Order: sequence, then structure tokens, then C-alpha cells
Amino acid sequence: MVGDELGSVEPEEHFRSLLLTLGQLRKCVAIPIRKLASQVGAPSSTLESWLKDAKMPAEVDRVRKAAYLLLDAARDHPDASASDYVARLDRVDWARAHAAAQNARAEGRSRSARTGSARRAQSQQADHSPVQHQVVPRNASSWTARQLGIHAAVPGGRGDDDRGDFALPDYVPREHDVRVRARLRYVVEGGEAALLVLRGGSCTGKTRTAYEAVRDVVPNWRLLYPKTAQALVEALAGSSMVGQTVLWLDDLHRLLAEPAGEDAAVALLEVLERPGPVAAVATIWPENYQALVATPVAGQADRHRQSRALLGCGWMVDVPVAFTGQAWQEFQRRAAADASLSAVAAAAGAEGAVTQTLAAGPELLDHWRQAPNACGKALITAAVDARRLGIRSPLPETFLQQAVSGYLTPRERSQAKVTSWFEEALDYARRPIKQVTSALLPVAPATGMGAVPGVVDLADYLEQHVGGLRWDQVPPASFWDAALEHVAAGEDLERLALHAFSRSRYRISRDLYLRALARGNSDAVEGLCFSYTETGRILTSEAHEELAAHAREVDDGGYSLWYVGSTLASVGTNVHDKAMCVVAAELLAESIDAGYFDAAHSLADMWKDAGLVTEAAQLLAYARAAEAKAPVTPSAPRSPLVMQIEAALTAPAYRGNEREQIETTRQEIRLLGRQLATTPRALPSGWLLNLPALGEVDLTEKLLHALIGAGSRTGYFSLEKFLRAQGRHDEATALLPTAAEEGDDLAVVDLVSRWSTTRPEEARNLLERCRSTGRTKAVILAVRRLLKRPQPAAVHLAEEFLTLLAKDGSSAAQLTLALWHLDQWQEREPAPDEAVPSKIIALLTEASGHEPEARRLLGQHAQITGDVPEAERHFRGAVDGGDYTVLADLAPLLPHDSPDGSAKVLRHGLEADGSVSPAW
Repeated sequence: MVGDELGSVEPEEHFRSLLLTLGQLRKCVAIPIRKLASQVGAPSSTLESWLKDAKMPAEVDRVRKAAYLLLDAARDHPDASASDYVARLDRVDWARAHAAAQNARAEGRSRSARTGSARRAQSQQADHSPVQHQVVPRNASSWTARQLGIHAAVPGGRGDDDRGDFALPDYVPREHDVRVRARLRYVVEGGEAALLVLRGGSCTGKTRTAYEAVRDVVPNWRLLYPKTAQALVEALAGSSMVGQTVLWLDDLHRLLAEPAGEDAAVALLEVLERPGPVAAVATIWPENYQALVATPVAGQADRHRQSRALLGCGWMVDVPVAFTGQAWQEFQRRAAADASLSAVAAAAGAEGAVTQTLAAGPELLDHWRQAPNACGKALITAAVDARRLGIRSPLPETFLQQAVSGYLTPRERSQAKVTSWFEEALDYARRPIKQVTSALLPVAPATGMGAVPGVVDLADYLEQHVGGLRWDQVPPASFWDAALEHVAAGEDLERLALHAFSRSRYRISRDLYLRALARGNSDAVEGLCFSYTETGRILTSEAHEELAAHAREVDDGGYSLWYVGSTLASVGTNVHDKAMCVVAAELLAESIDAGYFDAAHSLADMWKDAGLVTEAAQLLAYARAAEAKAPVTPSAPRSPLVMQIEAALTAPAYRGNEREQIETTRQEIRLLGRQLATTPRALPSGWLLNLPALGEVDLTEKLLHALIGAGSRTGYFSLEKFLRAQGRHDEATALLPTAAEEGDDLAVVDLVSRWSTTRPEEARNLLERCRSTGRTKAVILAVRRLLKRPQPAAVHLAEEFLTLLAKDGSSAAQLTLALWHLDQWQEREPAPDEAVPSKIIALLTEASGHEPEARRLLGQHAQITGDVPEAERHFRGAVDGGDYTVLADLAPLLPHDSPDGSAKVLRHGLEADGSVSPAW
């Protein structure tokens, strides 16, 4: 959302106004609706309903593409009004605005949705959660590094832990340490509650950074360390959270992925709205962070809504992979006087991979790669696959034992000792590496001593690094069979099912969804319905009956009845299937009866299409009345500051000179800023423009600073506009550079866009600083915008940095550069027999190591040149890498025994080994 529109309108109303503005822009630049529809891949009637009637789209990607094309045309358009549209729409975050609108619809229309979600969560927790015990806080200085989850170091350095076998070397601060400690001091001085998130890969030093910062800044505060999401919920609901408390959230992504993860996120958000001082200190992996904050796929439920809101209001500090600059020099200086550190410095090499070397990461990776025990390596690999494909619970040894066989060659299986192979493999996987860690680790109980028998955990370094190496590998059939038999948690099975589906293993996905349902996971109904819709199976009467039966079996307040019913209604209406529509109407009626009143909107739409307009209106009136009578969870009381602002903005008596200035406290402002960061509707529409007009300039500025402190993505832009409106241009000019240096990627994008032609050296320097500090995403986001600029200097700058990042090994940069060169080449309208330039093929080949889209393009190129085996190889690689849509490219190349063979492949998918699934 554009910064100056923050909080000015309801999210759904705002998104609809954006759609209408986009429609006006289309008329301004005179692009025919049919042409635009073909470019974005949408039916012209659908696109017209969005841009003319402001109908809410189910997904945002095609709207975003339409906006991109229209804005691109507007920048070169002679009509002066076109530039006005560019100014209004150029900085719109379409994904965020769409998500906010969808969330507001769900929040505003469906109290029953929350009831259903609560029922599902309660049933899953009752089935799978261990008994929780009270988490007891202790003085922060009394916690040891081992107890707080810090990786032990290779022995030889000095340590302060109470166990002689736990080495903790001298700490060398890096640049990010300054920011972390400054944020903690800000909490201490301001007396607020805040979330500080340290984001970085495994063994990069995140937890050690947090540990040292807490010991330095707040050593005498209490520290609370819940090990599970449920324990966190219970701790925050009790009396443990008082002032001067550190809430230790190591590997926050693991907590949020548990069944109680969303409840934990809600509890944390509530803590952040209370007075402090409280410091919630969390660590998270970058890929898991992206998964939690990503907008859900169209047609799929928003499983991480609260987690996304939580992470959106946290202070983010990125922990770099390597030691660089002064920190690297200081480590080398200390290493010269310490033999053990000298060896680490030598092993870390020019890349400065100090933390990984200290944690024995390279040795752990070598233990897997060069394993002399084939069964041991297969055991570790199966554990890696389990983690990367969604099993978050401790791994049962029985599961690993059954999964192993498919990872071995026939010769390796024949050489295994029947009576002892598993014990020997398990022993190898548990063998200590450098006295620091092992591939498979014991699982501690919730309380008490010893290890939980029969289950193991995987070293997170292997999870991240070996998981990254195996991103495009589909586990063997033995893995999936073992999961069906031995994985107990329904949520783990449901995640496995989604990963199987994304790799076109549709039969396996269905079996896993059904097993997840049997284990009490009602979310699997959605996944099964989505998979049937995408593959076309939903068009069969058997699928209608199966989905309806599953929706009726679960007790989630009517949610699954609505999801399946609304899906059948949409598909049935499009294909004119009356039988499907009858089933849909029955399910929607049952959903309403179960208390899910959102279903009334879907059923009313069906009745309107059938000409029953009066009946539809009566149904909606009934639903509104019934929902009004439903029990409502009491909302938190509004703060005095909110009530004062509402009165000032809405009551005529308060306007003009008669009104007294609003009185408030620093704490109230910070709490309201945090609330606005997650709920823009917390204040009346227009507050950002109208408060200064009422003379509340100081209050407005303080609220904007509080927004920034709460992690608002648009706070800096709103504050910049505010400062310029107040005539404080120097402050406004300095604001975004500060934000960019502090890690705000949107500020980088905006500054590079502004400076690329007027201050090119400053733009280049900013991009280089981001590149050198590992902020690859920020650079790519910034230069993508420049590629469409008419100024050659801007395009040259973008190409320069994409080339640098491509040489650095960034697959995203390689793919972006390849697509740009491909667009340039196609704009020349080459001759039909002209070969694609070799540099494009080379870039796509490099990018194909991590990008399914690059593999799809390479497959299409091979197909055009007549190399069918190569095309099949690339298409299979894209499918195995997680893009099920490429099965449509692969299916015609596979051998078939009937004219409709391709259609059967698209319906039934592939088996684990890549062969075509028989009909199921």
C-alpha cells in the first residue's frame, strides 16, 4: 500500500478503489481489454469484472501483471493524466493490499471462521500435543550457552559454560551486533514490549549474537524459554510475563509451524500491545521467514495469517553468513595468538565462514557426503527429506528404518547385514563430530532428564544445507510408504501431501491427505479439494461425493462444508454441471446450519445466478441476523488515546480552535503504533492527513515513528511525505537513506529508482553496499524496476548489477537477466529459424540449478530444436523441483497407450520414481 494511504480506508474498499483506478488507467493508455487479457492470461470478461466492476479476484498475480503492463505503457504516454496514474499506482504493493482485503473480509464477515479454526486446533492439540508443564523464568545471567541452544564450538577455545566438553570461544562482534544491542537498549529506555528477530542461516551465529546481547544489555532481567508453541501460549497466559523479561524464542519458525503456532503468534501479538519492558528475542531461517510471510496460494487457506502479522511488527536484523571487514581482521588477530582459532581461520578460508567452521558444519556435511556406511548415509538422507518436506515432529526410528531401503542400490541392500544394519546405520548417524554435534540428535522430553526413546532429531545445519542440495529430489516410494505408516501427526502428513502434490505425485498426495484426515487434521479437506480442482478430478461425480463425505465428517464449525461447497459451486457454474451445483448448494446450506455464516454469501450468489434474487437477499438477511445473535468473543477495550483521536476526527464540536490538544504518554503512542502496524483500521480513515490539519503535528509525527519502530513496511514512506508536507525537506531527504542502511528493502528500491538517473553514483554505491552485505533480494527488487525505464543509464545500471549477482551465483539474478535478454531478443522479431542467443541459454542453464522456471524454459527450447530427450529431462527437473504446472509440458512427451494419454497423465500424475501413475 502506498505510504500516504496508510489507514485511510477499509482494506477491501481500498483494494476495490485500486482496481477501478487501474481500469481508468487502461482507458487512458487505450489498451484494448482483450489484448490486456491475453497478456496477463485471464479471460477478458474476468479482467473486465475486476477493472470495471471492482470484483475481488481470488488471487492477485494477474492483477499485479496487468498493473505492471499498464504502468509501463503509462510512463511513455503523452497524456499528462497518465503520469498522475503512475504517481498513484507505482508504489502499490498489490500482494499486501490484496491480502489485507481478503483478511478483512474473513475477519469482518465470519466470527464462525475463528470458531472453526479454534475447534480444529483444539482437536489436533488434544490428539498430538504432549502434556505441557509450566515454564519457569530465571535470571538471564544464570542461563548457560548450552541451555539456550547455542551450537558448541570445536574444542580448543575458551568457554564459560559449566561443562568442560562444551567449548565457547571468545566472541568477536560484527556490524549487526551493534544494531541488536541498540534495539535492546531502546526497549530498556522506552519501557515497551518489542520483538527482535535475528534472521540468518544455520550456524551463522544468530543465537550466539542474541546470547551476547542479552548478557551485555539486560543481564539481570528474567529470561523465559518455552520449548514448544503450546508451552509459549500457556506461559503468556499466566503470570510469567512481567516487566524486565526476555522471552527467548530460538528457532521461532519451528514454534510457529506447530499445531499451536498460530495461537502462539496471537499470544505474542497481545504481549507486544502491553506495557513493558519486555524483549522477545527470536531467531529464524530466511527461507522459513519467507514461507511464513508469503501470501497464500490462490485457493489455499491462509495458514500463517497471525504469524505473518507477528513477523511484520518485529525488528528484523540480518545475520550475515561470513565474517567480513574489521570483524574478519579482528578474528585473524585473535587467531594468531590462539592455536585452535588459527586452525579455524585457515579452514574458514577467504569466505570468512567462521561460525560454520566453529560449529563443525563442514565436517558434518562431509560426514554425510563421504559416508563409508551406505545405510548410515541413507538414514541421514531420509531424515533430511522428512524435514524439508514438512515433518516437524521428532522423527520415529521406525519411520527411518522403513524409508531407508529406497535410497540404496540393489547391491547396497544385498550387502547389508539383516540383523544389524539398522543399528550400525543409526550408530553412524549419531556419531559425534569434533565433539560438537552429530547428524542425528537425541530428543529431550518436555521435562525431566534423558532422551525420548524411539525418536531422533536432525542437525539443523544438515537440514538447511543438505536440504538445499536435494531441493529437486523426490524421495523414493519407501519414504512415502513409511510416512503413511509411522508419521502420527496429522499436520505433518498434511504438509507432506502438499509437497507431494506440488511435485505431481497426485496419488501419493491423496493417500497422505486421507491419512491426515484419519489422524484428525481437518485442514486436509481443503488440500484434497484443491488438488482435485487443479487436476480436473473434481469434474467427476465420484470426486463430488468423496469430498462432500469428508467435509461432513469433520467438526470445524462448518468451515470445510463451506470450502468444498463454494469450490463445487464455482466449478459447477463454470462447466454448467447441475449435479455438481446441487451438491454444492446442499453443502453450503449445511455449513450455514453449522454456524459458518460466510457460506450464505456463496449460496446467495448461486441463487442470484438462478434468478432467485429476492430469496438470495432474504438468505443474507437471515445470515446477518443469525451471526448477530452468535456469541462474540469480547474485544480488548480501546485505549484512551484511540478514543481521543476518534473524537477529534469525527466530532464537529472538536474541530477548530475550541478543541484542546490530545494528551497522551510515550507508552500509549508506542502501543498504538504497534497496533496500527498490524491493523490499519485501528484509527478512523484519513487520520494521517487530518490529524496534522487539526494541529496535532507532534502527535502525528510520534505515531509515524512508532509505526516504524513496530516494523511497518510503509512507515518510512508515510513519514517522508509528512515531513515534506511540513516543509522539513532536509529531514525527509535523509530519512530513506537511513532506512535503507538499516535493512529496509523497500527503501532501497525507492532510492535506486529515484537516483538512477539523477544521482547514479549514489544509486550504484547503495546497490554495491547491499550486494556486499548479502542483501541480494533488495538489489534484484531495485534493478528489476530499472529494466523497464526508458533511460539507457538506468537500464545499464540494472544490467551491471544483475550481471555481478549472476557471477556471484544468484540463481534469481541469473533467471532475471536471462528473461530480460530474452525479451530484448524477441522484441527484435528474429527470423523463425534464428537460434536463441547462447548467452541466454548459458544464463538459464546456470539458473536451472535452483529455479524450476529456468528448467521449463530450457525444456521448451529443447523441444523447439527437436531434442525431445533433453526437453523431457528439463521438464522432469522442473516438476521434481516443485512446479506441478510443468506436467502439462511434460505429458505430451511421455509414451501413451491411448489418444487421451496426456489427459490421463494430467489427471493421475506420476509415481515416486517418475513413472506415469495408473488410474486411481
